[in-house]
Amino acid sequence: MEPEIRESRIYLLVRLLLGGLFLWASWEKILHPEDFAVAVRNYALLPEVLINPIALLLPWMEAFCGILLIVGRFVKGSAFIVDILMVIFILAFVINLYRGVDISCGCFSVAEKAPPGNYFYYLTRDLIILAAGIWVLWYEIRKSALAQHQMLS
Repeated sequence: MEPEIRESRIYLLVRLLLGGLFLWASWEKILHPEDFAVAVRNYALLPEVLINPIALLLPWMEAFCGILLIVGRFVKGSAFIVDILMVIFILAFVINLYRGVDISCGCFSVAEKAPPGNYFYYLTRDLIILAAGIWVLWYEIRKSALAQHQMLS
């Protein structure tokens, strides 16, 4: 198999998995926004006035980006948003880890409670998701640049 074909298949798989992951992560938050608002509040990083709007809008943004990644539309923008969200999620987690606060992640379940000692797992998982998002974005940027170069040639 040619390297370009293998790479494009890997890209498709990573893009679909990333999109599916964000769609899955959004589902319970969309169904239970009041519980997700509690998870957002527990991070103690936002003013009270922003908690409910964030708890209502963030899951829909995750779902929308996930769907766009799955269907392959506006992939650069969706991957960029997913990457920014992952950086924010990682920073929020690290800040609370530094504070010594054991909070419910709220990532895939609004009832999820991070057991003590699993911080390495959560950070590793989030960094892997971030790496996947960065790779999808990089692949799209590179693909666009190659297409533009071919048009100019």
